[in-house]
Amino acid sequence: MDFRVPQFIEHDPKILGPLTMSQTLFIGAAVGACFLLYFSLGVSNFFMYIIACGVLLSVALALAFIKIEGFDLSTVGKNLANFSLNSKLYIWKRKESPVFLTMSKEKPLREKKIDEKASGLKMKQQGKMEDLIKKIDFGK
Repeated sequence: MDFRVPQFIEHDPKILGPLTMSQTLFIGAAVGACFLLYFSLGVSNFFMYIIACGVLLSVALALAFIKIEGFDLSTVGKNLANFSLNSKLYIWKRKESPVFLTMSKEKPLREKKIDEKASGLKMKQQGKMEDLIKKIDFGK
């Protein structure tokens, strides 16, 4: 008998009940930190100990169980830090394309003279910017 085996399945192995290794480590580290925090802070100020353990356990649970776009929250945080701290340099490279020029021997159209007094505008033959653009584009 032939059986179809699905490919590209990524499952983390379960270590402790339904928890994976990374989830177990996050929650175990938070519980261990709360245990040590009890002896340093919990004996003198129990209210502050409850607040600190609540924050610590909520961060550990978020790191263990929240996934964004299929990535763990720790991976998203690492990628965010790398993107924010690294330099960003975007370089645009112009593509070289061949230029085909044809010289036509047609006579240019005669320019019509415009009455300058009537319109108040003067016609300019060709500016220096157009000459500069042609020199840059065609290398002449």
